Amino acid sequence: MEEFVAPDFVDGCDAETIHARMMEALPDDIDDMPGGFPYDFTMPTAVEEAELVQYHLVRTVMLMFPMWAWGRWLDCHAASAGLARKEAGKAFGTLHASGDVGTVIPAGTLFATETADSAARQYISTEKHTIGEDGTADIAVEAVEPGTSSNVMAGTVTLAVSRVQGITGVSNPEPMTGGTDAEDDESLRGRIMEAFSSSSASFVGNISDYQRWAKEVTGVGDAVIIPEWDGPGTVKVIVTDGNGEPANEHIREMVYEHIVSPDVPLQRLAPIGAFVTVAAPENVDISYSVDVKLKEGYALDAVREAFLANLGEYYKMAMQEGMLMYNHVASFLLHTEGVGDFTNLEVNGGTGNIPLDIGTYPRSVIERFGVMA
Repeated sequence: MEEFVAPDFVDGCDAETIHARMMEALPDDIDDMPGGFPYDFTMPTAVEEAELVQYHLVRTVMLMFPMWAWGRWLDCHAASAGLARKEAGKAFGTLHASGDVGTVIPAGTLFATETADSAARQYISTEKHTIGEDGTADIAVEAVEPGTSSNVMAGTVTLAVSRVQGITGVSNPEPMTGGTDAEDDESLRGRIMEAFSSSSASFVGNISDYQRWAKEVTGVGDAVIIPEWDGPGTVKVIVTDGNGEPANEHIREMVYEHIVSPDVPLQRLAPIGAFVTVAAPENVDISYSVDVKLKEGYALDAVREAFLANLGEYYKMAMQEGMLMYNHVASFLLHTEGVGDFTNLEVNGGTGNIPLDIGTYPRSVIERFGVMA
């Protein structure tokens, strides 16, 4: 974010300077010495005026511009650009249930993770299912509560909260994915600035249009657009979720509905005649080995997680560029909170750049994250 520079009129508006001007404005025959009534009586006014100018007025100026606004005031700038802050998104997935043949599992059936030291995560079936002749059924579920905490690993949703006679076991064979927290200010600010910078362009379905449309959908983190991927008029939109993972089927369907709107043609964003496909990228493992010098007060595991989070941010850029740059990885590592220095950084066993094929997305594999000797 661009650094804010306070206006010149703020200079000389500290309480002491304001009060000195007030004392200078007194008639010559009025006592202006400290301890005198005029001096003590006017000092609180000078303090209040200084706070008004140096704090409240400066913050008001900041709120006038999207590059420095925050919270609900940033939402107002978003509205003027035709945007809205994305709400927290729920995780979606599939449960594999076993039980008696013919058992009906109604929509709205609750399931949960089994946990002893943290709050259980609940998931609800979105449609009715029936256990088949093989004694199993695959149940589409969504998280009851949105947020990144609704993303859980495979094999963790094992409890049927709702009592359904005939179910003998349940588990999720794949992770629950797609849960995202409400859009933060920096993400929304980036979309606002992007919308303003392209406001003079004609929205005819170019690459930036498709990318912007995809990123308007709750749960989407980034998008790569491949024009004419399967011939003239075809467009492939490759999307990741807000956690940097390949977007699940539910998010992909929402992106398609938003851009194509097959049921309400008047709301279609894509140009007439465009054939749109929404897909998730294929993960490609990128390995890292490094020794770091920790700053005082930082634990290795926490720094490692912070580095992984920074890599996730960089991957968005790398996916667009089609190249994972070794020097960029080194820069992100050096700017990781808690890292004072590092040595022996290897990416995929070397120190070169890693090409990324279109439609692929890096997945971090830490082979070694040690402490410098």
